[in-house]
Amino acid sequence: MKVLIVSSSTPPAAPIGPAYVAGALRAAGHTVAVYENLLSGDLAHALPEELLSFRPDVVGLSIRVVHEDALDPSAPWGTRHRDLRPDVRQMVDIVRRNSRALIVLGGPGFNYYAADWLEYLDLEYGIRGEGEEAFPLFLQRMAEGGDPASVPGCVRRSGGRIVSVPPRRVEDWERAALPAYELFDLAGFPDHHIDPAIFTKRGCAFLCTFCPYGKLEGRGYRLKSPSRVLAEIRHILRHARNNRILFCDNSFNVPRRHAEAICRVLRDERLNVAWGTGDLKPLGVSDDFCRLMEESGCVYVNLAVESASDSMLKSMRRGYSARHVRESLDALSRSKLPFGVSIMIGAPGESPQTVAETLKVLDGYAIPCGVWVTVGVYLWTDYQDVVGDARRSGFLQDEGQLFSGAVFLSPDISKQYLEELIPMLRARPGYKVQVNQPIINWN
Repeated sequence: MKVLIVSSSTPPAAPIGPAYVAGALRAAGHTVAVYENLLSGDLAHALPEELLSFRPDVVGLSIRVVHEDALDPSAPWGTRHRDLRPDVRQMVDIVRRNSRALIVLGGPGFNYYAADWLEYLDLEYGIRGEGEEAFPLFLQRMAEGGDPASVPGCVRRSGGRIVSVPPRRVEDWERAALPAYELFDLAGFPDHHIDPAIFTKRGCAFLCTFCPYGKLEGRGYRLKSPSRVLAEIRHILRHARNNRILFCDNSFNVPRRHAEAICRVLRDERLNVAWGTGDLKPLGVSDDFCRLMEESGCVYVNLAVESASDSMLKSMRRGYSARHVRESLDALSRSKLPFGVSIMIGAPGESPQTVAETLKVLDGYAIPCGVWVTVGVYLWTDYQDVVGDARRSGFLQDEGQLFSGAVFLSPDISKQYLEELIPMLRARPGYKVQVNQPIINWN
């Protein structure tokens, strides 16, 4: 079959899911093309041209995020909020006007709101979970005249009913197809500050209340071997304009032995790759580990602190303490690694006192790449324990609010306090503040 993969996202980020799925489809014998909404120019002209020239049988539409909050000093709270659902609906309308292809939804933004998306877009099929095996199997069932709705992860809307099959996780990454980044506009990535991204594992053993990945991907780790990671990097570098790679794992350094093995193979192979990661957990970040990252070509890490208050870390079930945060910052400060820090304000239990405790720890360090502050916790799915907290407290009263963009803020954080806190943080050198916008009044 001819399959067009549409990466619908406009917030700048590597199209990692579409790249892996495109590779899997090619390995299964399909003819694949991609359309990148971020890089393709005028949607109203570019997407119809792609559809008319490629003439796909199936369009796989990947939804990465549902809402965007971008820094904008002229916007309320200094953050411009965009509901991205109308953009996706526009893409679906364009496909319908210019093609008879079957549209199948997928991506992390579909995972959380599968039934809502199918209703909103008046579509029949989507695939939840990991699509590398599920989407090729879906197409195989179609071609053989079978029932594609029986595929693991498939969600079907028919006759006003939603029928879904539980997703099945990919267990063997060694034999999986390489990500097909060569189909994407890699030359345009640097202009949008994007690096090709790969993951070295799936799964998460942590229990963080605001994060769904441990429940979505499983508590056990499904690791790629260092040689497999090396093969993916070499494959990308053959097609990329530069030598930069991003590891997009949820906690790159956990398990630490796995991260160390990857660093060693990159160092020993002298691959001349410049890599970074946006999610380094404050656990096991020692002088030796920092030195190994340096030697392997690391050019940037973000330490995902979230909080440096012991009471908040316990409440969020982060799995480390403020002592671990300080030890990690000590080691990074002694290293040559450029590093930043990210924190979150507003999870259940947050108060002006816990915010002050976090800032007091950070004030003891020079953080070369700055501090990214996120205010407010998006509520997506029951895979987040914080959604249950929001229901029990009465904060979340209508399930439709999840799809519309519900943002939780601790009741101990007042509007007056925010109005004082946010300008104070923005006045700090290197601090950037993203305020996730609520659909319900924080007052």
